[in-house]
Amino acid sequence: MGIEGSTPTALVQVTVQADWTDVVADALRLNSTGTFWVSCYKRGSPSIHGAAKVSVVGDHKVQLTGHDGIVLEAITNYSFKVKIPDFDNIEVEVYGTGRRSNISKISCMDVSPQGALFVAGSEDGTLRIGETESGRITQELKAHIQYVNSCRFFPSGQAISDTAIIDRGRNVISSSNDGTVKLWEVASGETIRTLAQHEERMNAIALDTWESTVESNVALDPRDVGTEGKLVIAASEGGTLYGLDVRASEEAFQRKSYNKAPVRSCAYSAQHSLVVSGTSEGVVELFDIRKTDQVLNRFQRGTAGISSIVFSSSSSSSSGQNGPGLIIGCDDSGIYETKPIRGETSVEILREYVGYDLDGPARARVVGGGPALVAISKEGGLLRFSGSLGGGGSGTVASV
Repeated sequence: MGIEGSTPTALVQVTVQADWTDVVADALRLNSTGTFWVSCYKRGSPSIHGAAKVSVVGDHKVQLTGHDGIVLEAITNYSFKVKIPDFDNIEVEVYGTGRRSNISKISCMDVSPQGALFVAGSEDGTLRIGETESGRITQELKAHIQYVNSCRFFPSGQAISDTAIIDRGRNVISSSNDGTVKLWEVASGETIRTLAQHEERMNAIALDTWESTVESNVALDPRDVGTEGKLVIAASEGGTLYGLDVRASEEAFQRKSYNKAPVRSCAYSAQHSLVVSGTSEGVVELFDIRKTDQVLNRFQRGTAGISSIVFSSSSSSSSGQNGPGLIIGCDDSGIYETKPIRGETSVEILREYVGYDLDGPARARVVGGGPALVAISKEGGLLRFSGSLGGGGSGTVASV
């Protein structure tokens, strides 16, 4: 039925003192105590401003005690659970940052499905492909004349620009401030063709398979590999979300965002037949790729713009619920993950990722289906979060 005209559902937002992991580290190093603040917000409800006391117990382990309206439970030394009695006992997990590697002037990035490679877009229009583990750059591609907004790896393990990679990495798709969405060859660094050209800038793209309904009249370029049955979702500053058939180089659909606000990010999962978009006003919308005229869900955690959206398969599998979770990066440096989302049911936040190195728009990527996560922030660099993701094992989260 859809919820086309409805107001976004308000989500709970938990914020934590940015250097809280340093407070924990100092307590462990000195075998002492410490405190940091924790605040909780929900539209239409009074804000809660609590405190956490850190103490060392047992063998190099911390204990967290909540005060002033919050209840805390440590998960690891650098992750914990917040319970908010005044907000219907809602529980939200918080994960802190750990190791960081410096890579300067990164504007966007993606990680290959297996997690071995990353592709990073820069402010000068260059795309760099490198090894995730070592950070070593293996290739540089110059395809845009302006700031690269986003990039993606194709499901087979190649890169695209918001970027996405197609068919084992032979082709890449990119979007840019110049209003273009381009398909190009990785080996030569040459553009194969332009898929779209608009006056407004293209902020992000997402790529996956689909059952094409568009006939192709475009002559096949011999460098055009693996584009059959591929759909690119493109988010524009003009408030329009475009669906582009890669092989046909034709528009499959377009739709306006809530309040016609600039669309800053998008995600697409063929497995779940879901497209997700995020606007400059912090509104996230979900719709079925088979019924693009109907909104399935619409929610808002805060007013900060949405800078990235990725699907979190780990949250779905660990909870035993059907449907994917979402990991969402915001312009206020926040990164949060939702519980599995199923159609028009209510949305809840599962966890927040907090760190003082997250300065500026935060963008996230899941590595190898989880549990690791990679994100980017304004200053650049690879920043890792400690703790387990999706309830399984000891994973890390990284931010660039």
